[in-house]
Amino acid sequence: MRDNVADEDIVERLRHAIATEALPKAAREHASLLLQRLSSPVRVSVLGLPGSGKSELLNMFIGQRLLPRDSKLPTTELTYGTTERIVVTDASGGRNVVEGLNFEEAQAISPAFMRVEMPLPLLQRISLLEVVTDGSSIEFQSAIDWAVRRTDIALWCTQTFGDAEAQLWARVPDSLKDHAFLVVSKADVLSAKNALTSRIADLETVVSEEFNSLFAVATLQAIKAHHAGGAVDEAIYHASGGGALSAEILRHAERGRRADVDSAHLFLARYQISSPSQSKPTKAKPVVSVETRPTSPQKPAPVVHSSPEIQSSTEDEIVENVVLFSDSIRFLRRRGDGLLEASSSLGKGKADGLVSQCVDAVEHLVDLFSDDDTGCSAADAFLDDLTEAADLMVLMQVEGGDASAADAVTLLLQLRREMEMKLAA
Repeated sequence: MRDNVADEDIVERLRHAIATEALPKAAREHASLLLQRLSSPVRVSVLGLPGSGKSELLNMFIGQRLLPRDSKLPTTELTYGTTERIVVTDASGGRNVVEGLNFEEAQAISPAFMRVEMPLPLLQRISLLEVVTDGSSIEFQSAIDWAVRRTDIALWCTQTFGDAEAQLWARVPDSLKDHAFLVVSKADVLSAKNALTSRIADLETVVSEEFNSLFAVATLQAIKAHHAGGAVDEAIYHASGGGALSAEILRHAERGRRADVDSAHLFLARYQISSPSQSKPTKAKPVVSVETRPTSPQKPAPVVHSSPEIQSSTEDEIVENVVLFSDSIRFLRRRGDGLLEASSSLGKGKADGLVSQCVDAVEHLVDLFSDDDTGCSAADAFLDDLTEAADLMVLMQVEGGDASAADAVTLLLQLRREMEMKLAA
């Protein structure tokens, strides 16, 4: 999805640069990745044990009871399409198209996977994937490994999140956990048993360590809040918890999309790529080492040395929002220690993934500090450092290589040290 004319221009410039091969190979691959992300909806996957309420959660998002209850459907994706249809993939890999939303006809084909296409505006912003398994540990592990590669935002449906679920969730990479939400579904049932409040309290620790946040949703109540013609009883919808979850998912998706746009802006400026309608195509400058980054015509590009360092803008600021800084430090300790260990034995093929994880970590911190509304001047000032670090890491991601990966990890650890110093002051 692209929200405005400026985004359209970015997409046009990326396509032009790739088509004319004006970029070196590494940069062209990065441009292709940016183009793919900007041209596709944000991918939301719903996971959880059988019977945890995944189908009803998807029905809640689209505002109608689309997926039949207890129908034994396979893993199903809801995506945007100009007409309603179901694309069925069978166990042999064959594809069949069922016109309309005839799930009985689709099931008769013995589907292994289904893609449901609908002209629903929401699906232009996000796609929805329900991951279905038979409940066995081996199949669930395989399904998670398959799904995480196709996921931008993850929702785990549960009523208890016991040890078995925690072990399965441990397979999810930390970079996705930053964009994951624990959904206590069937909250109305737990509430009727006077167990909802205590259940949420029991999950607070695991949520703080493993998820972005927690939402309790009475899915059946949320679905009933939607009426024919698209009308929604807002009071019921928000009382069910569905309104808060939907709003957060869309807000999180939009923030991710804007981060992609910002990365594309920086990338295009770094290679001085103009719109094909504004200038003749020119060959982009080759990728250079981190010590000699070129300067874009719009804004001087920051210089990174072998030991990257950013100038702290918060030296004289007193930390008032201690919770924000403490949570961020814990996040970087959990993330940074693993990245530091990985950076000590890089080798072929590991550097790009390592830099991407560093980029995700910094963008997560930018989101946290951007959302701070406490008036903490230290947080406002440190946000500038985080934004600068995010820009530097995007450039490292473009250049690739072991040196850039080591620089990215070093920069991440430097940010943690600066926050620790602020709290200790």
